[in-house]
Amino acid sequence: MAAEYLKRYDDNDPGLRFQDLVYTGNFTDMEPVPDGILGDRVMKSRAQTGVLEKVSHEAVLEEHFSIAELNDLNNYIAWNIWDVLVMRATEGASGMIPRQEYEILAVMHEFYRYPELIRMTTDEIGAQGVIDIGASARGEIGTKINCVHDWSLGAVAYGMGRCALLALEAIKPDDYIEESSTILKFMQRVNWGKRQDGWILNSQDRYRCQIHDDDLLERLQGEMHRFDEGDPNRDTLIQFNAAAELLSFLDHFDCRLGLGDTGPYPLANGNLLIVRDLFCNEEAYHWSDVCDHEDVPYCYTVVLEIDPKAMDLQEIRVNDISTTFTRPKNYIPHIAAGAVFVREKWDTPMGEIYPVPIADLAPRLTGVQNATFKLYTKLSRMCRRQLITNGMYVYYVGMILPHLRRAETYEKACTDYDLWEIDKRVSDAYYEISKRGFAEVVVPNKIFSGAGYLPFSADADLGRSKYFWS
Repeated sequence: MAAEYLKRYDDNDPGLRFQDLVYTGNFTDMEPVPDGILGDRVMKSRAQTGVLEKVSHEAVLEEHFSIAELNDLNNYIAWNIWDVLVMRATEGASGMIPRQEYEILAVMHEFYRYPELIRMTTDEIGAQGVIDIGASARGEIGTKINCVHDWSLGAVAYGMGRCALLALEAIKPDDYIEESSTILKFMQRVNWGKRQDGWILNSQDRYRCQIHDDDLLERLQGEMHRFDEGDPNRDTLIQFNAAAELLSFLDHFDCRLGLGDTGPYPLANGNLLIVRDLFCNEEAYHWSDVCDHEDVPYCYTVVLEIDPKAMDLQEIRVNDISTTFTRPKNYIPHIAAGAVFVREKWDTPMGEIYPVPIADLAPRLTGVQNATFKLYTKLSRMCRRQLITNGMYVYYVGMILPHLRRAETYEKACTDYDLWEIDKRVSDAYYEISKRGFAEVVVPNKIFSGAGYLPFSADADLGRSKYFWS
């Protein structure tokens, strides 16, 4: 008899409900939409075009979306954002880092600035070159060309950015249509190249992100340490994974850009493989110098083999922000084997990535813990404005950084397009977002309810930008 979780991959299976909330968005006259596999199915059924179905290479190469396609993407992305955010809503806000404030400013900044960076990059490498950026992730570990960064190109830069600006009444629904299409086309091309199955997002494929080439997976499995009952190496791996995850989260100012899961990859023995990148030392950020002092590398990749039979796995999701969720919730006791790999720098060739025996992780764990303490100390000395500005950089620069690096347009973005400068419109908004609960209440309500993702007018001009300022 097939394992229970395998039923989730049957075409007619609606999946499980991971939470009780439902989504409305722009479908106020229709039944609300649930989370998960069933929610994806409902959203696809309500689309007016085929943009949410498997798309062809030719369609991805097309220069622009139609208004109807933009509205279908707008509606789906709004639901998808809700779907991933309700799963992490219990995180709350950091007591040190004003995350909601920097997120709001950053997403608006992305909506304003990403279109010209994307146009410049596409002009440099061509549409196929953008697809190839995504394809590069198939043969690599320790790469930020991954779910959360690729998803963010559209869901955050377009979806949340436009939502926040509409809520601030800085733009109107039919402003920046051409720029919106530019952002979403870039996201589509990168994700299509990465997945190469016609889908764009994990949620469209029953929450699978099985992107890695077979030869890479074989290489990873060849270094796996199998755990017998009572093996102390198992506890060592779990402790190291937790410590490195904490540092990667903190180095990226309390957000998920420092983590990246792919999978689940089915193995011949019936188990599942999760490949987890933990980016502990991003050299683009000046505060990462504490990681240099402790010889912490750019990325640790932790490979986990999970026994679905032992945990009676009902469903597993690798969602679009690179995070693994399961039912039952705790898969940690059912890790049957593991391995750890090191990528010293973001551009270290794959041939130079090396494994670290789990029994030898102790000094590396100490380095990670020391760097975490030093980073907490450094952040505690930053004023609120510094924390918000640095958090903005993590979002605004960090979400597009791996794509610019791969395209070799990062330096041009810095020198010719002032990548690290803050747009005056966003800088001025710094003084507005704390008024009347805008960052803490207004925008989160617009995002969670879906009410803030206003559609484009059906007869709007595809080439329309912001031609009127008030």
